[in-house]
Amino acid sequence: MTQQRNSQPKWVKDQLSQRHKLIKELGKGGQGIVYRTSDPELLVKIPLKNGKEITDKEGVKHFQEQFERLYLLPLTEAMHITKPLYLLAEQAGYVMQMMQDMQPIGEWLPQILNKQLAKTFTRPAWLSEDVSLEAAYSLAMYAKSGGTKRRLELLAQATSELLKLHSVGVIFMDISPENIFCSGSPEYSEVWMIDADNLRFEAVNAKAGVITPQYGAPEVVKGESGSRVTSDAYSLALLAFKILAMTGAFAGQRFLDAQDDEDDWAADDSVSAGPSLEVQAEQGELPFIFDAKDDSNSPVNGLPSDLILTPSLLSYFQTMFDEGRTAPWRRPSLHSLPRLLAIAADTSIPCTCGMSFFYQSSLPKHTCPYCTQQPQQLLVATSYFYTADSASELAWTWVAPFVDGQNLRLPMRLSGSFEIDKHNTPMLEINQIEQDWFIYVAAEDVQVDIADASGRFCPLTNQWLLERQELEEGVQLYLHAPYSVVIEIKVQKNNAI
Repeated sequence: MTQQRNSQPKWVKDQLSQRHKLIKELGKGGQGIVYRTSDPELLVKIPLKNGKEITDKEGVKHFQEQFERLYLLPLTEAMHITKPLYLLAEQAGYVMQMMQDMQPIGEWLPQILNKQLAKTFTRPAWLSEDVSLEAAYSLAMYAKSGGTKRRLELLAQATSELLKLHSVGVIFMDISPENIFCSGSPEYSEVWMIDADNLRFEAVNAKAGVITPQYGAPEVVKGESGSRVTSDAYSLALLAFKILAMTGAFAGQRFLDAQDDEDDWAADDSVSAGPSLEVQAEQGELPFIFDAKDDSNSPVNGLPSDLILTPSLLSYFQTMFDEGRTAPWRRPSLHSLPRLLAIAADTSIPCTCGMSFFYQSSLPKHTCPYCTQQPQQLLVATSYFYTADSASELAWTWVAPFVDGQNLRLPMRLSGSFEIDKHNTPMLEINQIEQDWFIYVAAEDVQVDIADASGRFCPLTNQWLLERQELEEGVQLYLHAPYSVVIEIKVQKNNAI
């Protein structure tokens, strides 16, 4: 889908005779147009047939019958999917609700510098003059929108929402940058999926599917199979990779070289044109730019893999876009992806330049690879499982810059338990009041003990005063069953890590 602007407002009427003013075209695709309305909490979807709105009685009736099937699907309130509130009265379409301060996840895709923007764009001080103006703009927008850490957080939530649908046997089909909406504020990581037109139960013998160009699974693009859970997973992986890397999964050297060759052939009418490079990539005919075995399509643009992906995430994408490219049954399960993305997000250190980089406990100090700044102090929370023989096993690591005046929220996943509905819920909070630091339990269903000055564990109730020296030496917490883990929270000077 591509975003456009409406030059003149348009009005539509729903079945309750309520009129809605369409003020902005939010996204447009082959299947329809999504509009913002004068009500900030409402959107309107108008489907298209052969590029035109459906207004004939037979077409409207067929559309309404389609949506009656939607209400038979086992969708729950816990699923962040925008369902139709009202159908339109005089044409095919519907009104749906949307939370305020939400925007398409496509806003986090690589941004293109046009002539108008070039007049006002100022290169960030941390970017070398050797970086082209176009690349500098894209990097600046990447940093402004939260860097890698913010993207990992939102993608973890987006994957979780898709998994909720899959858990009841429902597939989304049309994964695209315009069908997933995210919180605009960095304080929140809410994700909602819109455009419920194509939701249906997964069918083993499905022969048809719906895709957005650049985000379809090869077997659906080629018409060999209909949409399945595995094609949903592949589409989301394509979108996630592009949002993180600022380049497509197959837009490497071989892709660009072949494009240059195509430009040369364009002047020779005697050469019959084959499928375009974009089509070849969508059909699974090009290797992944970070392929572990084939470097013929190595990356040319975008960010290096070690700056945006943990080893586990890289391995996930390599499996998805190597064996899984042509063999859907060999694709990694989508169930593992939210956890991998969350692990990467929690070990990402945000920098004042807007970018982020990964924490590594073995390094003596941590320096931002983009601007060379170093956070003075880091708060590192590490949780461990303890076995019957007292052996410890790492459960989770959570890292953040430790800055005066900045309160910290540690999520439930620090407990080592990763529940789709709860992993992002705050479990502990560390707040500063004047010159004192306090810790308290933010989750009602978690029982926590804290080690006092003498090393004895006491129930953590209300707010517990933390001396600065205690934080630097390390605070020990114990989470009761069903978690039964020990958490160490420690403030570390960067040059002493």
